[in-house]
Amino acid sequence: MNDEPLDTPPPVVSIVIPAYNCERFIAHTVRSIQAQTFRDWQCIIVDDGSKDGTLALIRGLAAADPRIRVATQPNAGPSAARNHGLDLVDPRSEYLCFMDSDDIWLPNALEVLKAELERHPEAVGVHGLGTCIDKDGNEFYDPAYTENGNGRFICDSLGRVVRLDPSVPTSFKSLWFSNPYPPGLILARHSTYKKIGRFDASVCPMEDWDIIIRLARHGGLRFIKQVLLSYRRHDNNLSSQSAFVNGKQIRGLFHKTYFSPDNDPAQRQIVKDNWRAAEMMHIRHKASAARQSLGKADLRRFATSVAGMLVHLYRFARGYPTLGSLGALGRQPSSPRKPAPQPAVSESPT
Repeated sequence: MNDEPLDTPPPVVSIVIPAYNCERFIAHTVRSIQAQTFRDWQCIIVDDGSKDGTLALIRGLAAADPRIRVATQPNAGPSAARNHGLDLVDPRSEYLCFMDSDDIWLPNALEVLKAELERHPEAVGVHGLGTCIDKDGNEFYDPAYTENGNGRFICDSLGRVVRLDPSVPTSFKSLWFSNPYPPGLILARHSTYKKIGRFDASVCPMEDWDIIIRLARHGGLRFIKQVLLSYRRHDNNLSSQSAFVNGKQIRGLFHKTYFSPDNDPAQRQIVKDNWRAAEMMHIRHKASAARQSLGKADLRRFATSVAGMLVHLYRFARGYPTLGSLGALGRQPSSPRKPAPQPAVSESPT
């Protein structure tokens, strides 16, 4: 199919999928969309210069279902593919979701997300929970994802980072400390996406986190404590980057968020408070590690912990993140490699 708009009634929900060398999994993803109990959707799949049989496969899927459109582009990375798909979304559609090419929706995911968003007109979006599956579709428990990928945290009035109550929406304030992931968990208003613009490849691979933060500048995201998606983890999408590189990438995201001209006065105060709360959390962590090391007479680890504590004390006193040398930040990978679930705040955010 071509990239021209279709002369059909507007879909209620538009779904955009970036696709790169995902021949093995994407049919399962699309079938999970077709199996939704809510059926008034369009799905735009953007092939990002795949070298396997992905393009032929998705063209076959589109030929059999008029709700599916296929677009192509030379390989440019997931942000560019999502932005291409965003350009093709029916401007009249009410809600928008970005799905990864290997994840699986439970059959009622769209119905549950849409119903919650309709019940809360003040919210810009809504998100639920995910569980992990392996390359063969077998569910498994990943404590890192359960704690961090599904976790929600916020800085309280005493500057402590605490878990957010399920009844409280995910907010601009809480998104500094945790990110709903993967993107298929999130349904948001198309009108808000129109306000915030496009995916920003310069913060790759944190562009999913970045765009949710930008959404939340305009309102909260309702939280549904219900599993709606199977998050596929396999060798081709697990992050191979070191914690140091991930720290640099999170640093870039924090720096962008902190100094964004889009922050209103209240949001400028929020990022200041969040930065210091994060640094205080690290100071407590390093102090605890130092005490434990001293008790075990591990002087080398004690010295390392004390040095780390001093670094975070300096950052706390400075009061803002610096950009520094970001190395790999901004180099968009060919495929949408899923970053490993991050802690509520990176051990080295700055």
